[in-house]
Amino acid sequence: MAFLKSQLVALAAACLSFQGANACAADNCYRAMFPCPSPSAVSVASAFCATVTAGGTTATNYPTRATAACGTTPDRYISACKCGPTCYPTTTTLATSTTSTSTCTPTPSNGGLVYGDFECGGLGPWSTSTVDSGFAIAVQTPGLTGKLSVQGKFVGASSCMNMCSAGRIDSGPLPVTPGTKYKMTFATWMDGSTTGFIGLMINGGGQRTVDAYDYARSAWRFIQHPWVAPAGKTTADLVLEWYGPAGRLDTITFTPLAAYCGSNPPLGIMPDGEFECGMGGWTQQVPDPGCTAGVSTTDGLIAEGQGIKAFGSFAWQAYSPTTPNRANQELGVSARLISPAVPVTPGKTYMLAFTAYFDATNIGFLGIMINGGGVMTRDPGDWDQGTGWFATNQAFWTAPAGATTAQVTFEAVMSAAGRMAVDSVIFVEAQQS
Repeated sequence: MAFLKSQLVALAAACLSFQGANACAADNCYRAMFPCPSPSAVSVASAFCATVTAGGTTATNYPTRATAACGTTPDRYISACKCGPTCYPTTTTLATSTTSTSTCTPTPSNGGLVYGDFECGGLGPWSTSTVDSGFAIAVQTPGLTGKLSVQGKFVGASSCMNMCSAGRIDSGPLPVTPGTKYKMTFATWMDGSTTGFIGLMINGGGQRTVDAYDYARSAWRFIQHPWVAPAGKTTADLVLEWYGPAGRLDTITFTPLAAYCGSNPPLGIMPDGEFECGMGGWTQQVPDPGCTAGVSTTDGLIAEGQGIKAFGSFAWQAYSPTTPNRANQELGVSARLISPAVPVTPGKTYMLAFTAYFDATNIGFLGIMINGGGVMTRDPGDWDQGTGWFATNQAFWTAPAGATTAQVTFEAVMSAAGRMAVDSVIFVEAQQS
């Protein structure tokens, strides 16, 4: 579905009414100044508020993060400063924690620019706009990673005559570095409707849509989306909006791809899942001497304009220049990619997400196992996979009694010459429904 760039009314800065310049107005300007929590943003905002005088004048060094929501007139900033920061949730290190992700962690360390897990019970630091008078946006249960998500739904008659944007959430401007590769994640849940979609825009440009026909309805679908900051761009404004259907959003991250190097990824507990820094803690087995495997460049794998580009410049790949000799394979396996063991809690459910690539329809399939047990297979004939691009995939797994670690294995079962690739591996505690 092509993304229809909406021409919507601006966020209602001019339409909000206030009790006066010296009163606290906890509006979208306030939420932009005091995100919940972002220590650096709160520090900047607090320092700025110290410049507000009793007479109501301010310095002109408005916090960069807030100007989109607050504008450049003093009254909006004065009212936000009167409120001051009010949310101080604790954070956890997701990369090593085996506790529930329902802990309030909207801003992770290690390069995370925004984490929309909504576990604080509010929408901050996001701002909202409901364009359709019958549409409402609120934080409710359930969530994918945690207990809460943001839900948009109709609570009254729609004021839209045809397909149009009903409501949106907006991150505000986030700092980015031109030329740097970023990855955005988000999860969608479509409440059974067969019309409409949820769309993603970055800096006003359409990026991705998800509709009820893309994936199973009334189920979580985890999306990974690559983005490169254009030349001259130093901020990124993320907008997710509902066109028609009721639906939920959760697990929104937007981070430099390099943040996934090492043992502390921005999302989940799987180290080095982007392979941008090599194998990291991963290992491999190559039983077929005719197969070459390892982390290598993705340059040239994807035709211009086809599907989703590779996430970054590297992925784990298995390549066979000729039809494999079955006698040289191990039960049809040409190569295996094996993750480091990560901590899990018995009885908890985890989501495994990854992207897979095949360059030929008859090449074979990928077999995915956790702790030696089969989880799923992927082949080019799967309806949402195909060839010549990196398709996103997900599976849910519940840690059995006695399991304290999980190890993921990808097996390249190759029956013809060609190439398979695995990238963007995330493993995170989640709720399947």
